[in-house]
Amino acid sequence: MASQLQNRIVGSIILIALAVIILPELLDGKQVKQQQELAAIPMQPDAEVIEKTVVLPSEELAGTPIEVDEMEPLPDTVELTAEDAPRVAEPAGEEVNTEPAQPVTTSLSEPGYVIQLGAFSNAESVAALIKQLQEHGFAAYSEAAQVNGKTLTRLFVGPALSEAELEAQLPELQKLTGLSGRVVSYEP
Repeated sequence: MASQLQNRIVGSIILIALAVIILPELLDGKQVKQQQELAAIPMQPDAEVIEKTVVLPSEELAGTPIEVDEMEPLPDTVELTAEDAPRVAEPAGEEVNTEPAQPVTTSLSEPGYVIQLGAFSNAESVAALIKQLQEHGFAAYSEAAQVNGKTLTRLFVGPALSEAELEAQLPELQKLTGLSGRVVSYEP
């Protein structure tokens, strides 16, 4: 009987030793890390690079240099409320053309010009000016822009394909709104 008792004691000691060795490894709280397989980027294939030099005929490039006028800096920001915004005055004795403008049939990818009347911090006053300008037959719109962390609403009239057409409208716009605008380029 002693041998059976001894076998049980030895077996218990072995089980306790295994539990002391293996259980801490299983219950240590460390997460099992799974490595992801990364796909290797294939090397760039060898390709022949052919260099060609382009010779431009000097006769076509000869001519007078283009002179560009320096652009005036934008006026300082004018902050107006809906009550302070300039009102569009009714033209005295003139008949207002209420007929809508005919659509432009030229390509819309051509650059054009617009009149920028100003940049305002109050979008409501710009909306009121747009409504008044449209009532007088002008194609007016606005765009929001970020300037020095502030959102400003720029007021535009146009676009048109010729700069001269818009410059002819500047005095009338000055009279109606009290704002002196300037013609700037426009890319659709």
